[in-house]
Amino acid sequence: MAKASPHILVVDDDVVVLKFIEFTLKGLSYKTTLAKNGIEAIDKAKAEHFDLIISDLYMPLMDGNELVRHFRNTPEYKHTPFIFLSGNNEEETWIKNLNDGADDFITKPIKQKVFVSKINSHLKKAFLRKEIIAGKEKSDISYEKGTIIYCANRTRPFPIPRKLVKTNIKVVYTDSDFFMALQGANNWGIIIDDAAAWAMVILDKIVEITSTHVPLSLLISDPADSEKMDEFLKLKISTFLYKNLDAKLIVHQINSNIQREHELKNKYLNALNTAAKRSPIRFENEFSDELNDFQIRILHEPYDKLPGGDYYEIINVDEHCKIVVLGDVMGKKWDAWFFVPAYIAYIRSTINFFLNRQEFDFVKSPGKFLDIINQYIFKDMQLTEVFTTLSVISICTKRNKISVASAGALRPYYYNKSEDTISQLNIVGTLLGVIKTTKYQSLVHDFNKGDKVLFYTDGYTEAVNDKNNEMIGDDALFHSLNKFKLDSELQPQDIEEELTKTYNVSKFDDDRTLLLVQRN
Repeated sequence: MAKASPHILVVDDDVVVLKFIEFTLKGLSYKTTLAKNGIEAIDKAKAEHFDLIISDLYMPLMDGNELVRHFRNTPEYKHTPFIFLSGNNEEETWIKNLNDGADDFITKPIKQKVFVSKINSHLKKAFLRKEIIAGKEKSDISYEKGTIIYCANRTRPFPIPRKLVKTNIKVVYTDSDFFMALQGANNWGIIIDDAAAWAMVILDKIVEITSTHVPLSLLISDPADSEKMDEFLKLKISTFLYKNLDAKLIVHQINSNIQREHELKNKYLNALNTAAKRSPIRFENEFSDELNDFQIRILHEPYDKLPGGDYYEIINVDEHCKIVVLGDVMGKKWDAWFFVPAYIAYIRSTINFFLNRQEFDFVKSPGKFLDIINQYIFKDMQLTEVFTTLSVISICTKRNKISVASAGALRPYYYNKSEDTISQLNIVGTLLGVIKTTKYQSLVHDFNKGDKVLFYTDGYTEAVNDKNNEMIGDDALFHSLNKFKLDSELQPQDIEEELTKTYNVSKFDDDRTLLLVQRN
């Protein structure tokens, strides 16, 4: 079956701009819907589903920032690519747009090649995300952890014998409840009662959003109504359930669909894990390295045993120097992992290029490396649609120094043995790829015997304390390092064990990495 053409919503009060974009998108065989203001755009989005939204920033009735905030608060458009058009080139405006929920911006006057490249890039990301959603929660595919969404008539819900169904059934009575349920746990399928008028009104939209990754069944009141059946058969409905059949037969059909979906998900998960094992980007869960009396220890754990966004790399410069990079692509599981090889390739090639040419001293200025890699990533259409943090750590035993530069990473903890103090290094910077001209600072620090420095990703700080249901934050890392600060053979595993025990953390909901550098 041919893939449906992407459907794009374009919002602008300038008719000339609307027609230019419509002409350009039609040339790409994309379906286009036009709106002259934000209110009209919201109305159109209620009736149809859009794969991407392009909006002017400054419009009457509702400005672009208010519009993007509305879409980000609408469950079915929470992750839909949203691109601003604007003649405003101020960095503060761009950052505000991104903070409000925009994915990208295109400056006016529109350059057609840049416009087409960005639209194609974001659409690829959007369709990749749909495939990832299809595999959501597939690492735990037990029946009891899944859900069937049942769209019912509130006053006369058709009685499905729920105790006989293999999995949980979530009954919803409104469109907002439905889209909220769709964002939740692993969905085995969707059942729509044709007596649920609210669901039938948006049936086309539901089919368009879900048909590629969630089986959809329709409960039919009158199969003899040939006109209605002809309309239903044109849609991507997986199964028709007839109300006039015995309840046991209906349940049998539902359970058969769940069983089939279970088998498909098993195959899908096995295929993903096979792909990960064959990937050239392989990270050991535990890594140790030595450089004279300096020790490098790394603990790396992907979320739910699937590849994710955390990545690290150790590069040998000479017998006195190593460069360590630690990054985190924003996102979880495959959504983030997809971009990790590209970032690693950029980092490896750029570092090796400058090491061979000896154009600058990494020990003195790792921030300059971030300046360069940031410019490359900013220009890359594929990578500007996601963001990554990156810490660059240069270790030099000849000078007994450690140098750090940071792009949006969490501030590391430094233990000074001679002063017996622990403090966070004051090194911060903008995420890579956000602002082209960002200049990153370098912090050069003496590193003496007994000193330690601990780097970590947000998989630790955003872990939740089971007792108070609050994130544990940076303090948990401080406490754990403080307990073991005098330990000459400290391991990252010791820090994690102490953290989970003291702060009541039973599970982590993101990739997590600890990087410990110590000198003995």
